[in-house]
Amino acid sequence: MSIARTVLVLVPFALAGCSLQGASRPALPRPTENVLDEEAEGRQQTLRKAWFEHRHQAGPGVEWRALERANGEALIERRNQLSRALVTGSNPWVERGSQNVAGRVHTAALAPDGLSLVVGTALGGVWEGSLDGAGWTPFGDNLFGGGHHLALIAGATPADPDVVLVASDGGMVHVTRDQGVTWQIPSGLGASQGVRRTLTASDGSGTVFLLRRRGGRYELMRSVDALASFQLVYDMATFAGDAWMQRDGRTDLYVITRTGVVKSTDLGLSWVSVGPAPLGGLQTQAELTGSEAGAPRLWSVWTVAALDKLYRSDDAGATWTFVQDIGDYWNVLAASITSVDLFLYGGVETHRSVNGGTSFSVINTWGAYYANPAIRLHADIQGIDVVPNAGPFGETWYIATDGGLYRSTDLLTSVQNLALSGLRVSQYYSTHTSARSVNRIVAGAQDQGYQRANTAPTPPNTNYAFTQLISGDYGHLTSGDGDHDYLFSCYPGFVLCHVGENNPALFTEDFPAGEDHAWIPPIVADPLDPRHFFLCASRIYRYTKAAGNNWTPALWSTFDFGVAAGEYVSALVFSLDPQRAYAVTDRGRLYYSSNRGVSWTPSTSTGPSGQYFYGTALHASFTDVNTVYVGGSGYSGPAIYRSTDGGVSFQPYSTGLPPTLVYCLSESPDNRGTMFCGTETSAYARDPGAPSWIDITSTQAPITIYWSVEAVPGNVMRFGTYGRGIWDYRNGERTRVKSKNL
Repeated sequence: MSIARTVLVLVPFALAGCSLQGASRPALPRPTENVLDEEAEGRQQTLRKAWFEHRHQAGPGVEWRALERANGEALIERRNQLSRALVTGSNPWVERGSQNVAGRVHTAALAPDGLSLVVGTALGGVWEGSLDGAGWTPFGDNLFGGGHHLALIAGATPADPDVVLVASDGGMVHVTRDQGVTWQIPSGLGASQGVRRTLTASDGSGTVFLLRRRGGRYELMRSVDALASFQLVYDMATFAGDAWMQRDGRTDLYVITRTGVVKSTDLGLSWVSVGPAPLGGLQTQAELTGSEAGAPRLWSVWTVAALDKLYRSDDAGATWTFVQDIGDYWNVLAASITSVDLFLYGGVETHRSVNGGTSFSVINTWGAYYANPAIRLHADIQGIDVVPNAGPFGETWYIATDGGLYRSTDLLTSVQNLALSGLRVSQYYSTHTSARSVNRIVAGAQDQGYQRANTAPTPPNTNYAFTQLISGDYGHLTSGDGDHDYLFSCYPGFVLCHVGENNPALFTEDFPAGEDHAWIPPIVADPLDPRHFFLCASRIYRYTKAAGNNWTPALWSTFDFGVAAGEYVSALVFSLDPQRAYAVTDRGRLYYSSNRGVSWTPSTSTGPSGQYFYGTALHASFTDVNTVYVGGSGYSGPAIYRSTDGGVSFQPYSTGLPPTLVYCLSESPDNRGTMFCGTETSAYARDPGAPSWIDITSTQAPITIYWSVEAVPGNVMRFGTYGRGIWDYRNGERTRVKSKNL
């Protein structure tokens, strides 16, 4: 077995200067969606998506996304009702940040008065801030599904809030008229399966277009009644086309179809054909943008088999010229309003042409971000928006990335990071708070690396500022004794070993070769010696601290958990008695051990639906050596089971939960036995002896994925969310809800 080791010297946000011992791994582990080698990029994306799908295991004919969409809609309606109720008691929730390391943003739009900026994020809701990126305020915490597309129009009177439409790529569409307190679904849309584009007319009419997928067809819908309803104005049949509208006050609207371009000059009432498509019908989808500085000049990318083909039209779509096949393209493109030759497309990086497509260059490489995040683009371009302004160049560009939002007012000669403070949309896989200080927190993020906070926020601010120590994606943070002398986590490809409570150094160890394991495999620190750790694969390995900063892996147990092809341990936990351990696999098989995991005995079945149970979380009771809980995919059966006989048998324990995926489980630190779990949409608690789980978010914590939870001093449960950062729940301070009419 070949195990490589790397040592990383920490230089926060200047990681290009990290020194390495050995050449097995770059100083900047690439974010897993950001690998410059196209084959590696595709492989990581495929593995990540497969892992995500596999965790959401369900029986035949069960569509987990539809179930979670129903869960999300139910939570939105519940919060709409709570807004009309009287909520009493203290707020048990405290937001903890990150204050300064933003996650994924998808789009940006100016408020109708042009004085503020609204941004839509992945799973962090919708935010409003100043044009300079100050004063960010969330107003989408009561919304589920993601803010991938926006449309804003002025309220009915100057005193009324703006009307804001938020749509997700998955087809959820909601409108708020009260700054996010409540959300409604516009009439006329029915159940959409996807949204590709929203467009707002720039003539002040308040007309909004939405391009959606429904039942395998793509339809351009229009609203002319302040987003109360939508009507069909153009049917693209089964072709995934696109639409573009002029942004300079004119109402010319262009739609690209399988056969060519059509145009409307009367806000979609009538259409005329402009010209044919440049390809012969083999294309499966197309994206469209344009520059008003031309006739207008249109740009389109046509997908044919595995190729993305860029075309340009200098006569508004009448004829097309092939430019080139492009790579690193994520269906994101935009063109200048004022400069006819300026065109961008996005993928891992932002590709720019200033000569009409003759040549392209990246604005900056993904790795350049870490030396100067204030003026260098983060990787993974999710959206590009261009709006007119009164400045010397006549326009402002907004580039949405996996590390926040950027602005350029000089035709992309420079960019400015608008998310350096206050846009609290971190996507965390895992957090760990040191037993020595509640203010020393390490977090593993999606695409924003391994982060550390070490200083309490200055009141009244409650949000921690984090330092990104190293790039990449990290999960399963674990410590054997609770402090940070030794703290371990996983990146897709190696284990990160954090050594040092106050001045940590980072080292890496490779996974064992030839084993099946999760994309980010679980690791568990040894409870009897915190210098060592266990790694879960189809078998269990123990990494032993050796001389210097080396760890030596060895097969800990010969027991093969791979009953089915590719099966692996998906969670492992040790009991109050460290000789006793529990394991669950990605196929729902449960095991218990009485000799520290050296030998294993199968538990009795989780029931008829057990084969559709992916075990994501295990928790051994803090108070009873024989009690253990397991959580996982609950779409075709219970999402949580409990054993009170040391793992010999398990019984369903999920009453009160919707059909969902349980991401995490933990227990209150006050020894009262209250259990907590995080799911795809919310956080729940269950007191000892209570008949069911209850949602504890009320309207005070966001609707998002609660990926991790840990018990911290002060009887606090610390949740890491995948979209809205870290939130503390103060156990015992639950709110009460009464009707306002009582």
